[in-house]
Amino acid sequence: MRRSYCLSNSFRRGTLSLASQKYLLIALTLIVATLSACTNNRVNTTAENQRFSSEKWQTVSLGDHKMGYRHITREQETKLLKTTETLTLTLSQPGVPDREIATTLNYHESLAGKPIALFKTVSSDTANHKMSATIKGKTLILKRDNSSTIERYPIPQPFLLAEGLRLTLIKLADTRQEFEYYSWNFSTRQFDKTQLRISPYTSSEHPDYAWRIQKTTGLNSNSKHTDIFTDTQFHVLEERSHSNGEELLITSCDKACATASFVPNTHVYRQLIQSPYKISDTALHGKIRYQLSGDFQLDLPNTYEQRSNRTLDGAEIIVCKDCGTETPPDNSTLRDTLEGNYWLPAQTPIFKNVVADILPNSSSASGQMQRLTRYVARHMSEEPSYSGYATALEAYNSKQGDCTEHALLLATLARAAQIPTRVVFGLAYTNERFLGRKYVFVPHAWVQAWTGERWESYDSGLGEFSAGHIALGLSNGDQADILRINEQLQKIKITSAIQIRSR
Repeated sequence: MRRSYCLSNSFRRGTLSLASQKYLLIALTLIVATLSACTNNRVNTTAENQRFSSEKWQTVSLGDHKMGYRHITREQETKLLKTTETLTLTLSQPGVPDREIATTLNYHESLAGKPIALFKTVSSDTANHKMSATIKGKTLILKRDNSSTIERYPIPQPFLLAEGLRLTLIKLADTRQEFEYYSWNFSTRQFDKTQLRISPYTSSEHPDYAWRIQKTTGLNSNSKHTDIFTDTQFHVLEERSHSNGEELLITSCDKACATASFVPNTHVYRQLIQSPYKISDTALHGKIRYQLSGDFQLDLPNTYEQRSNRTLDGAEIIVCKDCGTETPPDNSTLRDTLEGNYWLPAQTPIFKNVVADILPNSSSASGQMQRLTRYVARHMSEEPSYSGYATALEAYNSKQGDCTEHALLLATLARAAQIPTRVVFGLAYTNERFLGRKYVFVPHAWVQAWTGERWESYDSGLGEFSAGHIALGLSNGDQADILRINEQLQKIKITSAIQIRSR
């Protein structure tokens, strides 16, 4: 059986920032900040009806390797301005054809820059979903495709989209050198607070660069920093930031330059964490004490299978099948871990039908989870796909994905069978060669089910839980949780992994 680890990619996009779906590309999305989109590389104007359109092309690279391009268009229709950003990335995975993932953001604003609505669409082989947010007074109303749920969020001020921010900077340029505003982030479903430091910029190499904007999104150790260079009217010409220690560069060019063919780099290697040494199979089926170092900001969980303690330089974690302690869930927690949501649509009739077909009524929760785990392993393609963060319904229909799709589908089926479940995001060790590398920890996702006495792990991607599984966070399957954990992966180093033998 081909094992399904979790090295996935995506861009996380906030209102003015690129967004992502999984590990490396998710990490990039947290950083690809943008004041977006307003350069008139090509302009078409119709005077009689006050319509005009413009477009802009940009190339996107990480380190020395091109990853894709971004296409930005602006259309003015009488009193409405529509800005569309489409980020297209080419993902390379050894042994299979290259894949593309496209993320599109649409902003609707008045000509004066007042926010009206914004939309996000993600398209790939495995993930295709849409979200919309409309502005009603002081409230943002969020809707997602294939979901009847409507979410409402109070809007902090000043809240700005692409054109509103550009117009505001023009007004403030001569009087204020610092500015704060809020943007909407679809991936985390929250408002991001952003600080801008604005200063004049001159360069003989780039005579059209007029302003340098130092952008900081977030707070403290989780903040993201981007250098942005614009022309006199604050049209963005270049953006520079860092991801996993490498420079992420977005530069303006023409269409031929942006869309020129290239050989994509194998991105998945960047997310592997080297083990200090080979861990024996005997140790993996026993108890292991890990030492983690780094300034990562994670609330490491304590479960029935894991005991975590923070240390001065990181954390000590002990993992086995029964070496941890955890307060049993109350009724409210059990209800929460049974409910369906956008990513885990357990209420969908198709999942109820699957459960009715494959589960005997008389078996225990543990026995039912074992059956569901085998079902998901058989249902999903043996060839993992590392493009996109799909919902459980998308994973079921396409049979494509990696460990996250395995975990979301398994958790959804369990909830449809009235078994409380939670999704675990973390790391998994393998002694097998993974994409040419040996003795590494790979980003991974699996499921914990409440079987009546304890939370117990089930893993349809790897086949079984072992002491090589390190839990970094617990979730209801929400993409925002994996984004938050992904931000910290590059800060983690595993310095020790010692088997604890019974006396």
